[in-house]
Amino acid sequence: MYQRHRDSESWTWKKSGRPVKYKFQALQTGSDKSKVALLLCLSGCGPRDNLPGQIDATYSVYEITLDGMTASPTFLSLREDLENFRLVYQDALAEIVRKHGGLKEIDLFPAVPAPVAVLCGRETLPKTHPALRVYDYDKTQGGFTYQLTANS
Repeated sequence: MYQRHRDSESWTWKKSGRPVKYKFQALQTGSDKSKVALLLCLSGCGPRDNLPGQIDATYSVYEITLDGMTASPTFLSLREDLENFRLVYQDALAEIVRKHGGLKEIDLFPAVPAPVAVLCGRETLPKTHPALRVYDYDKTQGGFTYQLTANS
């Protein structure tokens, strides 16, 4: 999987640069262990107040974001950037499953480039991980709207 680079219009990975680092954190501990939301704020992030109304105090909310960088559509340039995300994403899923045993689904709010979106679906293990209820942010629709469920 490759990311088209806006600066060069190239579809190949860049050969030099500083690899991106990511951080995974809990933003909110909810009162219901069966309700989890995961925000992927990499190429941007819709305002949290535009999350659907059901993402309330009962939800545990987690986030993966860039560490030491502002979210940007141009952050993904090295092959290592995608690999580093894959490792953090796998760790995040493992931590969520550990804390929320028997979890059936995760509400996923991605602001990511296409290679990261594909990786999220590809790295989800059908026999181990919960389903991903994927939302898309569209300001013309007033925020996040449900799009599809993966790994159901």
